[in-house]
Amino acid sequence: MSPVDTRELAAYKKPMELERAQASLRAARLCLTENLCDSAANRAYFAAFQAAVWAIESQGIKRKEWTHKGVHSDFVQLFIRRRKVVPASFASALPHLIRLRHIGDYQQPGVSLRETERAVRLAQEFVELLIKETLHGPEKKEP
Repeated sequence: MSPVDTRELAAYKKPMELERAQASLRAARLCLTENLCDSAANRAYFAAFQAAVWAIESQGIKRKEWTHKGVHSDFVQLFIRRRKVVPASFASALPHLIRLRHIGDYQQPGVSLRETERAVRLAQEFVELLIKETLHGPEKKEP
């Protein structure tokens, strides 16, 4: 048996855990109930981003580092174009949510309550869909 190169193992981060995405989604909802719109938009984006990383990794794809642009691209390629298990309408979910996150984090005024409610709802749908498709596979349609 050859010795394990710990540098090689350390090069890959621990896989993203679904619980992290779910915690971010919960935080988004809690912030929304307190009218902390900018924080809710931030957490909504990260819930979707973390769920996307988890889903991509569950398909055997590993990266030393996950970039936002790379995750957006990998998500669309893998789940929408190649496997066709996620509706094409979700292709813009991550770019839309990161745009709102940037508004909330860096601009005045920040994200409106209406935009935040939509963002949290979109993140919820996104996370739920990825859980369904990743854990249970696409639903079989009866003839």
